[in-house]
Amino acid sequence: MSAKHSSKLSHRFLTLRLAIGVSLLILAVLGATYPLWWANRSNSGAQRLLKSQDKQLVISLKNTYKGKSCSAKPGPGVLNIPSLGLIAPVEQGLSNSVLNVSIGHDPSTPWPGPNSATLLAAHDVSFFSQLNRLPLGSVVTYTVPCATYEFKVTAAVVSAPGKQIHVPSSGAIVMDTCWPPNALFFTPDRYIVTASYVKTLPQDPAAITLSSKLNKSIDLSVNDPAGLPFSALELQNNTQPLGLMSFSGSPSKAFIQSDEPLQLDGVALEGWFVALHAITSNQSSWWSEVAPGVSFPKALVGKEVRQDAPLYVNEDVRGMTPVSVTLTGNLDGQNVKVTETVSGKKLFIATFYLEAR
Repeated sequence: MSAKHSSKLSHRFLTLRLAIGVSLLILAVLGATYPLWWANRSNSGAQRLLKSQDKQLVISLKNTYKGKSCSAKPGPGVLNIPSLGLIAPVEQGLSNSVLNVSIGHDPSTPWPGPNSATLLAAHDVSFFSQLNRLPLGSVVTYTVPCATYEFKVTAAVVSAPGKQIHVPSSGAIVMDTCWPPNALFFTPDRYIVTASYVKTLPQDPAAITLSSKLNKSIDLSVNDPAGLPFSALELQNNTQPLGLMSFSGSPSKAFIQSDEPLQLDGVALEGWFVALHAITSNQSSWWSEVAPGVSFPKALVGKEVRQDAPLYVNEDVRGMTPVSVTLTGNLDGQNVKVTETVSGKKLFIATFYLEAR
């Protein structure tokens, strides 16, 4: 449904009503309601289809406005939160194809600007993973060709079903993600940050840049054994519950607040599922594809191999470079710890520790 919006609001507040028992957000502006159906969590974290579009957008804008005066037009842009070190593209839509690679703009709300109540959403464990560390009073900017809109953080809340968020009629960006922000599972609660509009600054289109980190992707994969269909490696086709994400090493802010942790998690899960299918099917050749040099766990062969507990994920990263991923969970009632390490452009299982009964 299209959004009806007036640039001169007669009400003192806009109202954001959260009714998330069924993952539904309703934004009420001037009596109109706009439904937002929250997309299911990303399963692979490996879609990158908007990466080149962001880069081409900047090139096109520079060529279009080169040597010309221009006025600001609402639309896709770049969100910058200096205190968090976050610089991220904002694209139209809330589908997984958008949220896997950028912050999404709810198309039923106006684009950021004065007198606009804008809803921006991102997966936790990605661009908004550090949103809960954002202090009140922090500056948030949104840049489009010819203008940068400046906002100030005025409120933050963990939302519950039916919760209402008041937004000043002067305009605001409302940033929405899952709570807790390191959850790899779907959560009903939301973390909502409101940043109120402050002012508009002129922006030279020639100076618009997308940091190189916005155009990076995790260029890693696992060996897919012959005879094992790729669909068997997708999360939705497995019963594995997921837990929380953590980091070790020295990951950069740019890495943590990007789509790359989910991409890396998706690749690591593929390796995990290859290992599980190798065990349940007694296929040592499949095992050798993802765990060369690691003993095949024959003690589990022929068993149900129940996945009784959530799988916790730790990513060891140096700057922007992944080193390894450690998965901790439970198989058939036994604690298990698996470490997958990076070798070239592949992720291999280096250790598979199964706690003795």
